[in-house]
Amino acid sequence: MDREDYDSRVRDMISAGPYEEFTFKNGKPKDPLNRMVEEVNHVRKKVANLMGEDRLERKFHVPNPTVASLYCLPKIHKNPVGMRPISSNIRTPTEKMAAWLVEEMRKYPVKHGKSVKNSVDLVEQLEGFKLRRGEILVSFDVAALFPSVPATEALQSLRRHLERCRVPLNHIEAYLSVAKVCMNQNFFNFRGKYYKQTFGLSMGSKLSPLLADLFMSDLENEAQKQKLFPRVWWRYVDDVFAPVKERYVDQTLSMLNSQHETIKFTVEKEVDGKLPFLDLMISRNEDNTLKFGIYRKPTSTDRYITSDSNHFGAQKQAAFHSMAHRLYNVPLDSVEFKEEQNRIYAAAENAPSKNVMNPLL
Repeated sequence: MDREDYDSRVRDMISAGPYEEFTFKNGKPKDPLNRMVEEVNHVRKKVANLMGEDRLERKFHVPNPTVASLYCLPKIHKNPVGMRPISSNIRTPTEKMAAWLVEEMRKYPVKHGKSVKNSVDLVEQLEGFKLRRGEILVSFDVAALFPSVPATEALQSLRRHLERCRVPLNHIEAYLSVAKVCMNQNFFNFRGKYYKQTFGLSMGSKLSPLLADLFMSDLENEAQKQKLFPRVWWRYVDDVFAPVKERYVDQTLSMLNSQHETIKFTVEKEVDGKLPFLDLMISRNEDNTLKFGIYRKPTSTDRYITSDSNHFGAQKQAAFHSMAHRLYNVPLDSVEFKEEQNRIYAAAENAPSKNVMNPLL
């Protein structure tokens, strides 16, 4: 994909999406940065007072701030190829406030939903699981989760979560003030023009995963009241693993899609007793227990950051550490274990570096 094709696809995506161009009356691009900084300065003072910590006002200061920049990642595994918009929030006026709020929320983990941290956590949750007669393995996927979550309702979910955790009222007000200004400043620039996202959560904001998880946790709690809600439901961000009676798959999908007007699910059924989910291949044994294997998309090239790349050593090692962790924590049979081990070694040899030559040690 050359630059001209890339720009054309991005502009088409902007035109079709919940975005509006930010301009003066004469149509010239209008830089929203000064307005953004003023809003953030007001919130900085307010939050510092509510939290009783004067240092926060200084901590939230971003020197030489800028408007977020938009870039898109081609979804090459889709047909036709789509574009995934990412709004880089580095050095935006709200960058440090968003990071602070995410860190604060670690004190109040979400416990009322049905989400898992990663595929290893999913395997642990499914220990001892057994399919019942007539059930098949399915995965439900929320189409374009972040852009589909209403920011106002996500903020309401955050408030309810904090109230359940019995957070002091002044702290709740401070947290919500930060979340609101971060969500309201959904501006970005692309090729010299400024745009504002008018609906949904921004992909690129540190807060979006947190707010989306809270919103989906509330939605799941409501959906559980329905008779067709699966007896087992584990979600990672926008992907859900569930066993469903085969004859009720379509009805279950319709039930899920009726829970909220902007949240729409798609479904994928097992094929030949196998279902790819996250980076796992989940299959059924003859006794209806589950077997786990490693799954990679057909577009995977097994190429990772090489030793001559200008990255930190930890970044070069990260992919191999992750693969090694998965290898030893997903219950593979001896043949699959050896195959995966050899594949990791081969990938390391294609990215030669003294830091990754022994990724399994």
